[in-house]
Amino acid sequence: MEKLTLVKIRAHLKASRDSLSLAHESLKTECDQYNKLIIFISLASSLFESAKMTLQWDEPAITLLPIFLSSIVAGISSYIKFKCYSERQEVLIQSSVILTATLGRARNATDVSEELLKEYHTGLELLETSLYPDVRKRFLKQSQKNLVSILDSEQKYFDVVNLSKQGVPIKDVVADMNSDSSTGSSTDDIISEPITTQDLEQGLGEEKNE
Repeated sequence: MEKLTLVKIRAHLKASRDSLSLAHESLKTECDQYNKLIIFISLASSLFESAKMTLQWDEPAITLLPIFLSSIVAGISSYIKFKCYSERQEVLIQSSVILTATLGRARNATDVSEELLKEYHTGLELLETSLYPDVRKRFLKQSQKNLVSILDSEQKYFDVVNLSKQGVPIKDVVADMNSDSSTGSSTDDIISEPITTQDLEQGLGEEKNE
């Protein structure tokens, strides 16, 4: 669907930028797991070598174990290079930077200009070329779900502000919100932990100061 209004363009750019960030986070987490595995195996191999020299172990099986561990480390390192984690993360970072810059211009714009549309379409092209279609679908869905949860949470906060201004005790509002969050909603749980009265009072204090 073509986006021709500023609101839709901003929302689409935000979701696209977040999907790239989620994809980068997923790649980094996967790469870090392999790197940690290399570190642990290398440490185990070094410790075993030191123990073998100290205790003078000469059994053939014990002699082969460090070679086996070194082969595992070499195999994992080759697999990391084969998966091109660093290159793929760099592509995602560069695309995310461009989308972030385009989103900033869209937020400062007052109308949809031809130049903004051109940058917007360039950003979408970067998104499409940075991720495979099935991967893009998964992370776009996750980013859009996150944005909906954030908007829902903000709306609940402003509802609390309005109720407080109408004279409703904050303790009653806290009880209602915590009971609503415990029953669940159409999206993921918006409030992962129970809200305290102190949290709301602090937020309302900041609201009044503004």
